[in-house]
Amino acid sequence: MPEHPDTAACIHDLAQLVQDQGDFTAARPLYERALAIYEKVLGPEHQDMATAMSNFARLLEDTVQVNQAEQLFRKAITVGEKALGPDGQ
Repeated sequence: MPEHPDTAACIHDLAQLVQDQGDFTAARPLYERALAIYEKVLGPEHQDMATAMSNFARLLEDTVQVNQAEQLFRKAITVGEKALGPDGQ
C-alpha cells in the first residue's frame, strides 16, 4: 500500500541508510516522501512525524543548511511534545 504508515517507515529507513552512505541528494526526496505519507495517514502531530522531521533535520545539518535544520528540529520538538507531552510520556 503506497500510503500506509509501514510504507512511510520503510521509506524513512531507506532515507537514513542512503544518508549514512553519504548520498545526501538521494536521501532528501525519500525523507520528504516519508513525511508526506506520515502527515497524510497519521496527521501532522504524530510522534512518527517528529522522529522523521528530526532525522530530516539531521540531513539538512549534514548538508550545511543549518537555518533550515534548526527550524525543523524546533518543529520536531513541538510535535513530539504535543504527541508525548513535555516529559516524553
